[in-house]
Amino acid sequence: MKRLSLVILLIGLSVAAACTRPDTASRTDSAASGSPTAGDWIIVRYEAEPDSLNPITATTGVSNYAMLGANNSQIYELLLGYNPSDWSLTKPLLAEALPEVSEDHLTYVFTIRDGVKWHDGKPLTAEDVLFTFKAAMSPLVDSAPIRAYLTALTGVDVIPGRKVRFRVSKPDGLQVNKLANTLGIIPKHIFDADGLLDGVSFEDLIGPKGKTDAKVRAFSEAFNKHSNSRAPIGTGPYKFEKWDTGKEIVLVRNDDYWGQKAYLEKILIRPISDYPAALTALKAGEIDLNPRLLPVQYAQQTSGGAFDDQYVKTVYSIPIYSYIGWNAERPFFKDKRVRQALTMLVDRQTLIDKVRFGLGKIAAGPLNPQSPDFNPNINALPYDPKRAAEMLDEAGWKDSNGDGIRDKDGVDFRFEFAFGTGSSTGAPLAAVLKEEFRKVGIDMTERVLENNVFFDNLREHRFDAATAAWSSDLISDPYQVWHSSSASNKGSNYISFKNGEADRLMEQARLEFDPEKRKQLYWRFQEIVHDEQPYTFLWYNQEAAVYHKRFQGIQWIPVRPGYDLNQWFVPTASQLHGATR
Repeated sequence: MKRLSLVILLIGLSVAAACTRPDTASRTDSAASGSPTAGDWIIVRYEAEPDSLNPITATTGVSNYAMLGANNSQIYELLLGYNPSDWSLTKPLLAEALPEVSEDHLTYVFTIRDGVKWHDGKPLTAEDVLFTFKAAMSPLVDSAPIRAYLTALTGVDVIPGRKVRFRVSKPDGLQVNKLANTLGIIPKHIFDADGLLDGVSFEDLIGPKGKTDAKVRAFSEAFNKHSNSRAPIGTGPYKFEKWDTGKEIVLVRNDDYWGQKAYLEKILIRPISDYPAALTALKAGEIDLNPRLLPVQYAQQTSGGAFDDQYVKTVYSIPIYSYIGWNAERPFFKDKRVRQALTMLVDRQTLIDKVRFGLGKIAAGPLNPQSPDFNPNINALPYDPKRAAEMLDEAGWKDSNGDGIRDKDGVDFRFEFAFGTGSSTGAPLAAVLKEEFRKVGIDMTERVLENNVFFDNLREHRFDAATAAWSSDLISDPYQVWHSSSASNKGSNYISFKNGEADRLMEQARLEFDPEKRKQLYWRFQEIVHDEQPYTFLWYNQEAAVYHKRFQGIQWIPVRPGYDLNQWFVPTASQLHGATR
């Protein structure tokens, strides 16, 4: 359950579990000619720079992509990974196997793999796993999105035989996923060299003492700004080499990796937020993989003899939905009739057709259509400006002074619409919204922010309305984004959505082991969200990618980010880069 990840794609952690649609699991674009061979580099474009390379405090999708790749194993690793045969979370990574589970589903014991070394040569121990969970659950560490998934965790301890025992307060049908797929395991000897958490039990840490203990406070302050958040030391198939801010992050193959070694010698990550500049860099040979093209680039700007000789284009899907979030702390958006009206002023199908060139489907809610918990009976609100204007009147937002702007209780309906510099559809979407809203007496101005500033503003609720996207896994626990408790302490409920029935449904779903009963709870939850319209759900994304033809062993898979570079390789005769730059 890598947590739901916030992204600013063509428009964050979630619970990972079995893909129930294996027919859509993966697709191969190019067959390997002969056996995979080691060597060469790949230069990958990211739409934004990671905010951190610390798996506990990072919040953006690109951070997770750099740290964990597609299968929980790149710089850092998790306890379990995905089984490509059915995309269930059953592949042992740092855990030797699935956990031993007590009959009452309140105790889980993982055996930690022997012989694994950190990139600095130190051995991985069960103590590292315990430390990772203690760090994440420290109440003063900037890890609120993670804690949202581990609310039932009451105890973690090390027992003989390289075993880590987890105790929870109540059963949860997705508990294995939450324990094994939430946290990249981090080294205790790096992040707590002074042993500040050694004398603090897990129970004290998550209790009242956790906020007052001097050692916990000192640890948290140091951890939140630790230098290794920019220079990670993990256990995975790639080691961190350098981070040149604004230019590139370089990862090198770990030749001492405990498992199947990667083939590519280096991964160079280049953040290029400007989409035209990214395509220019690709055509100039400065990047090899652009995993997200603008739809217009895919449709009109990536073809021709010279281009086709060097590059391959493809379309793939991972669970991502784009949205507009309406901050309920603002007076304009407190009434659900207003939020419904705003959704009915957005012509989503036309935007998909003209801005996304057909790459997408109108979204109806927060769960992906491929999820078994998706409610197919919910129909997205229609584009209906006439009815929207009537609903605004009904909600009391009328032009009382004849200045052309609706008002209520002395407040004009004027607000800012924010998006990050990495958003490819933020500007065209803003232009459409501004005109549609103007027609009904609403004044909207756009506000473009540098990506990390934009994310910070969301976490601090410093915005009126904003557009971004959430990426998740195929089975998702909506608690992180939608539970009212996540509206505080830099949680992911940026819009302050608070609904008692929705909270109860999410809480009950966590206790339900019967998939059919859990589905019914989530169906009702989706009905509430649809009625409340705290988001205008724009579309479920299809993504367009392009990569250099020399790469083989390629599959496009249904887990974030959609590709697993551990499997890519270049035949010896086609390799372009040697051991040194």
